Amino acid sequence: MTRASEAFRIISRGAYTGVAAQPGKDGEVLIAVSANGGSKIADELSKGARFQLYLALRGAGYHEFVANRAPIPFIADDIMETFDDFRAEEAFRLFTEMAGHGQVIYLTHHRHLTEIAKKVCPGVRLHDLETVQSVSRLDGIAAE
Repeated sequence: MTRASEAFRIISRGAYTGVAAQPGKDGEVLIAVSANGGSKIADELSKGARFQLYLALRGAGYHEFVANRAPIPFIADDIMETFDDFRAEEAFRLFTEMAGHGQVIYLTHHRHLTEIAKKVCPGVRLHDLETVQSVSRLDGIAAE
């Protein structure tokens, strides 16, 4: 939980300081620890904060996985739709750090997020599928 807590603190820009799990009646309950000293169960968070928490957990899980195995791609599909630009910047910084251990693929149709990615991740490679499709006159795109 240490890595997830740190990622959540960074992505939330300090609004939350960590993550914890507490026993509940049906298993463990995920708790977000607020910077003001309070805490909320994950289900009580706003959609944006909940997505930030889940991204932090996925990032921590990815690091745990690649620490003991061959790296696999990390794929995320528009998980930043509820993030403000500042939190999106932090998420892209997290992706940049993760890319040092394996491939990170982020899919979005939000053009402003591609601009943020270019600003925050100097080595990012962007693929505009509309451009690829119109130039190549393809009906579909597949990657191996």
